[in-house]
Amino acid sequence: MRKSRTAAICFALALCASAATAAEDRPSLKEGVAAASRTVTLTYLKAAPGRLPHLERYVRANWFAMDAAAVSQGLFVSYKWLDTGREDGPWNAVVIVTYNDDKGFAGIEERWGPIRSAHKEVRPDGLAFPDVGRVIESQDLLERAPFADAPPA
Repeated sequence: MRKSRTAAICFALALCASAATAAEDRPSLKEGVAAASRTVTLTYLKAAPGRLPHLERYVRANWFAMDAAAVSQGLFVSYKWLDTGREDGPWNAVVIVTYNDDKGFAGIEERWGPIRSAHKEVRPDGLAFPDVGRVIESQDLLERAPFADAPPA
């Protein structure tokens, strides 16, 4: 009985060691899911007092003009604007950019340079970005497949 218990304990320890080694050999989730995930960047904006519509016009005329070029070149999947419609809160608008893979902006940065260089700032209402708002924070999130906007198979 004692020998079988010792053998069972040794077997269990060997299984644990084997599982730990296998886990160490696996790539991390971020490294191993490029084909099954993509980066969605959320950029939170705060409009200057009374200037939420101005901020939206600025973003659409500048950021989205460049984003449209990026989508046409296959660098992004999509981009969109959402806002709270209110002045209160730490932020009141968010720009959402969805990339093709889990690399996000880093994966397209080199190809973004010419798009950015070709764009000439547009000042709707005669206002520059600092006049209409500011970036509060940007966050990269991973969206896992299946993607809601993917065409049906």
